[in-house]
Amino acid sequence: MGTATAKKKYLHRGVALLVLLCTAVALSSCGLWEWMWSRDTSNPIDTSDLVIGGDQILEETDVVYEGAVEYTGEAHNGTDIYYVGKEGGSNRNRIIVIDPGHQMKGSSDMEPNGPGAEEMKAEVTWGSKGVYTGQAEYDLNLRVALLLRDELIRRGYSVVMIRETNNVDISNMERAEIANRYKADAYIRIHANSWTDAAMSGAMTISQSSSNPYPDCAAHYPQSSRLAYLVLEEFCAQTGIAKQGVREMDNMTGTNWSEVPTTIVEMGFLSNTSDDRLMATAYFRQEAAIGIANGLDAYFIWLETQASANSAGT
Repeated sequence: MGTATAKKKYLHRGVALLVLLCTAVALSSCGLWEWMWSRDTSNPIDTSDLVIGGDQILEETDVVYEGAVEYTGEAHNGTDIYYVGKEGGSNRNRIIVIDPGHQMKGSSDMEPNGPGAEEMKAEVTWGSKGVYTGQAEYDLNLRVALLLRDELIRRGYSVVMIRETNNVDISNMERAEIANRYKADAYIRIHANSWTDAAMSGAMTISQSSSNPYPDCAAHYPQSSRLAYLVLEEFCAQTGIAKQGVREMDNMTGTNWSEVPTTIVEMGFLSNTSDDRLMATAYFRQEAAIGIANGLDAYFIWLETQASANSAGT
């Protein structure tokens, strides 16, 4: 009698296990299993107050911006995509222009290296590619730029994207002119480095020098220099990538045509295997966006501190 009872007990357990297994397979096939055992850790963006279309006038400025679009999280075709920050937010009147460097197809047509310059440079190139992963720089730049867009919108900034797809045709001079037209509070140009020395690694930022030959660009050297420093500090702290430092260069067309504070963020070296593999990860790209956003926050705190100091001194 005890043996029969034990056999029935084990039989019932076996049937129960079989039912659970079948249920798991069914749930997995329709995606519900993953849902049951995962947590939504995302930070959704409240888009209820973002402006949709029309002529937009931001407070404390006399500049009218046309053609703002609704934020949907998707990428728009074309260039010059403008999002107005949430109404009432402290960052709404701060316009950040983001330029994902390069594009799918380069242009060998020439343009002046700066306003009135005799030196001519190619309008735009497609950039470099990863020595290990083969990832295209233009695509890497865009992926980080879109994440940065999302992060800045979460923080209430108004954002202008130079491009949101790879299939565009816009020169470095034209990109800077968009930033100038919006009177950008900061113009962030996202790139990845490459060098003949495969051992070279780490991130750097680039600004113009104090002796930049183009007056409208040189006038913003103090702000650009500080922006470059703070973005690099926060970027490296957030991503953990090595720090190459801030470089001052006056041969960059997109910088020379800028009449607003600007920096180039060189996220790492695609010519270095470790950097290349790191930049290919979703984790690094997200942390890169957060790091740049943190640098922008720090920059505007610095600006406010400078304004307060100047006010106290008058």
